[in-house]
Amino acid sequence: MSDVAAPAAQEWRRTAPIGMIARVLHSLPSAALSIVAALVGVRSIGNPWVVAGLLAVALLVTGICTVLAWRHHRYLVGPDDLRIEKGLLSRQVRAIPYDRIHDVALREPLAARLFGLVEVGFDTGTGEDEEGRLVFVTAAEGARLRDTVRARRGGMPAVEASAPPAEAVIAGTGSRLLYRLTPARLLLLGVFEFSLVVFAVLAGAAQQFDFLFDLYDWRSWVSIGGEPLRWLLGLGLAVQVVAALLGLLLLVPLGLATGIVRTALREWDFRLEQTPRGLRRQRGLLTRSDVVMPLERVQALVTATGIVRHRWGWHKLQAISLAQDSKEEKSHTLVPFAQTPEIAPIAELIGLPLPGETAEWRRASTRWRDHRAVLAAALPAATGMALVGLAPLLARDPATWLTMLLPAAALWLLAGVLVFRQWYLWRHNHHALQQALLWSREGWLSPRLAIATPIKLQSAELRQGPLARMGGYADLHLGLAGGTLALHGLPVADARDMRDIIVSQMAAVDFSAANLPA
Repeated sequence: MSDVAAPAAQEWRRTAPIGMIARVLHSLPSAALSIVAALVGVRSIGNPWVVAGLLAVALLVTGICTVLAWRHHRYLVGPDDLRIEKGLLSRQVRAIPYDRIHDVALREPLAARLFGLVEVGFDTGTGEDEEGRLVFVTAAEGARLRDTVRARRGGMPAVEASAPPAEAVIAGTGSRLLYRLTPARLLLLGVFEFSLVVFAVLAGAAQQFDFLFDLYDWRSWVSIGGEPLRWLLGLGLAVQVVAALLGLLLLVPLGLATGIVRTALREWDFRLEQTPRGLRRQRGLLTRSDVVMPLERVQALVTATGIVRHRWGWHKLQAISLAQDSKEEKSHTLVPFAQTPEIAPIAELIGLPLPGETAEWRRASTRWRDHRAVLAAALPAATGMALVGLAPLLARDPATWLTMLLPAAALWLLAGVLVFRQWYLWRHNHHALQQALLWSREGWLSPRLAIATPIKLQSAELRQGPLARMGGYADLHLGLAGGTLALHGLPVADARDMRDIIVSQMAAVDFSAANLPA
């Protein structure tokens, strides 16, 4: 293990002083609506000197609070743990042992990149957003903290892999490029990420400024539309319906643009590299993140897709681990958009390969399928029967009676569709346990494949409800350190055999002695 320069054992440090400005700038977007609403509110005062005074006081208070928060936020790189202290009135002191830190991530929000700063996150697998963060330190200090924590954690074994092609090796880094999201693919991924979230943002803004515009009052819309809208409302229902349809068509380019922009902000210059310490992922346009994930900490892999993109063979590869990727995603995205032949080598490298043609797939119990179908169709079928029974009592003429039968027929059709859906899902849901690997495939329109190894599972639990006991099937719930994996409707004998095999493989490895220095 190479020596890593680190602060002295008892040297307390603070984050970068310039980080106070970066932190204020970083918080401006989330507070923009509140700031605008406050400015609109104080405008009614009328006296500009009073408004200027209020703004000066607000800026002064914000500056004092920022400085005090910075002075009372410090960290210590000790011999056995990392200590972080923060808080003025309510003091919080946290000691994080190095062997409990599963991941050290560097994030570069736009405001921090302007000053050459980074945010350092220490993930211990608890799922807390504030479990250990330093906002902000210099880029050199962030890299040194990451290397120090990794070194004092006991080191990581080098990644075993076949020699990569010469053109795939990144010069001077000892890393190998496994995947890169090209601009053309980024654009295509953005198209598939069609989103109308902009309307949710506009609705939130309208709530902030409801004293200026009432979103749910049609008279407000008429006042904005003016004479053209009043003229359209006077043309009749047919013209209004056509205009509404044309308006909906205009949402298509807006949704495409929103999806492309959101995807570009999140996945810009996405790179996945193989390094001596694990898989390194970099991505982001405004906020640049740099995460290194040791291979031995990957608990399972998941390939996911969408209803549309599945028809063209595009998938996403995610890794389930103790570390959380972000507030929006618990699993780490390793490959955001690729074909199966591109994903397969990465899964093989991690030690969780995709299933081959020799995989012995099994389905759930047919009784489980029948019970699910009956439960899904029971409510619409019973409601349709009730309508048929009440029709002769409530109808005064045959025409009314036939009118009441139409909803019943629609409900029966819905019940049939639900039964067919359960049957089709049963045909497409498979699982296989073979050579210390577990594969579980679920879904029809957007299939999802989970890959795990029993060695890294935490628990195996059989669950049976009243119907399951009657039908002779059970659900097998498998505990993962970063999530859960469930196999539903297994015949009881198969579920018990699978549980025994998984438990025996789990017990074969003593993780209490793993990753300890010799």
